[in-house]
Amino acid sequence: MVIRVLADQYHYQLKQHLHPSVKLETYDPVSGWSDEQIRQADALIVRTVTPVNSRTVPSYHRLRFVATASAGRDHLDEEWLQENNIRFTDAKGSNARSVAEYVAVSVLISQLVPEDERRHLRAGIVGAGFTGSATAQILDALGFDCVLYDPPLEERTRTFRSASLDDVLDTDIISFHVPLNKTGRHATQHWYDSGKIRAYPKKLVINASRGGVVDESSLLKAVHEDHIANYILDVWEQEPFFNDQAAQNALLATPHIAGYSLEAKRNATIKVCDDLHSFFGIENPVRPEPDIRFIKYDDPDVSLEQVIRTVHPAGIYDSALRDLIGLADDKKRSLFHDIRQHTPLRNEFNRIALPDQLADRYPALEKLGFLRASN
Repeated sequence: MVIRVLADQYHYQLKQHLHPSVKLETYDPVSGWSDEQIRQADALIVRTVTPVNSRTVPSYHRLRFVATASAGRDHLDEEWLQENNIRFTDAKGSNARSVAEYVAVSVLISQLVPEDERRHLRAGIVGAGFTGSATAQILDALGFDCVLYDPPLEERTRTFRSASLDDVLDTDIISFHVPLNKTGRHATQHWYDSGKIRAYPKKLVINASRGGVVDESSLLKAVHEDHIANYILDVWEQEPFFNDQAAQNALLATPHIAGYSLEAKRNATIKVCDDLHSFFGIENPVRPEPDIRFIKYDDPDVSLEQVIRTVHPAGIYDSALRDLIGLADDKKRSLFHDIRQHTPLRNEFNRIALPDQLADRYPALEKLGFLRASN
């Protein structure tokens, strides 16, 4: 029996990582799939921009498996999937390193303090799962004192002890790494609200988790009142219809790309393909390891910030997003997606080799995971 897979056309190298016996058909996430496509699909592979529920999937279908190539599953109606005996999975953890590098780059670009003074700064990490843990690891390597807060994780495991709410709020930097939960005891919608924002001043607020975790209007008010020095947003409350004022006032404003890297995309694709193969009883194909990227610098006086901006396109994404400020919603939505899909993907730092003299001059580079060209 041929397994028919319907997938978002922007999935990274999906065809290369699926078994050749699988019949793959793709859809445009902006216009969506046709009724005929979804009715004939045995499996569906989506991204966060595509909801899967009783309204998007017709009552007559043959779906048995749904995968999202993202960490979050708030776009999947899990209750409906369970009621219809449809197995579902995600790619949790695939982009953890990429998001952690985005946060590290954000902190370095903000130039809070010299390297030898970082140990005096405390970084609060809200959410200690794959992404939060990776972020804490990389910030700790850079010299920051990290405070991890995740009461739900503490309830689920005996190996993690969460910091208190006051402890994570009483930090210089706060970074969010939680799903968007609108209800329940551990709801995260507007978790960082006016009360928590005003509890302690901040040098830097970073949200690279989900739009709506941070109350943007309260954040803006705190910035105007000098209670928050700077903030960086990669996700937005009404995404892709982001708040123009929130983008204008951000130190860095990007279109939900913190988790975008060649390695993260590859990891996510392999994860959902392997889960699909396992479910349908298909063998995984053989996959070669990706190459190391070597970068040369002719300028002997290149700064650390220049190196970071060369290897990480956060500044490129920021400029592109700011070009959308003031546009009508329909135009903004389309171009927001275009930026995400058509900007070339970067390599994660542990797949990049830099000249030895740079690594010697800037110890932070090896702490970030960069390789030496001589190794």
